[in-house]
Amino acid sequence: MPSNSDNRPRVGGAWLRKVPRNRVVGALAAVAVCELAFWFLAVRPLADQELEQQQLLASLAQQVQQRQASVERLRAASAAIHEAQGEGDELLDELTFDRQTTFSELLTELGRAAKEAGVEVRETNYQSDTIDGNERYGMVSISANFRGEYENLVKLLNLLDHSEKFLIVERLGAAPREEGGLQITMRVDAFVRNL
Repeated sequence: MPSNSDNRPRVGGAWLRKVPRNRVVGALAAVAVCELAFWFLAVRPLADQELEQQQLLASLAQQVQQRQASVERLRAASAAIHEAQGEGDELLDELTFDRQTTFSELLTELGRAAKEAGVEVRETNYQSDTIDGNERYGMVSISANFRGEYENLVKLLNLLDHSEKFLIVERLGAAPREEGGLQITMRVDAFVRNL
């Protein structure tokens, strides 16, 4: 029989029979404790961290959706503002006079209204002025004297009120004439672009 010079147990479990049972149980318990400690100290925190990351990602995704909805609302509001600004500019262009043709258009408008109302235009003079804080628009005032009857004056005021341009009757005075009818003085203001 061959001799075992280093006195090592043979593979086959003979040496295992020589190890006391409580040492084996103790070793297995130590391994179990180490695995539990590893799980509590390494695996569980990683799982908790992964859960926190998933919750954070869900929260961030919700915030992104809210921000996108907010951006869409702002875009819609911006588009509405630009549309309203364009419509407002068009309306102002319709209601105001152009600087180059202001006086002729305003005198033509007054003359047309006076003729239709049956009022005689006597004298007119005008004055232009800037509007404080507004570089795009100015104001032109026309002072005019008319002769006519009361009914004609009411019709003239109604025609000026329904003019296509925005006219403001700033001052109005009427005095009876000896020959009959009224002597009418009026100041009309109008807005002018690029004055």
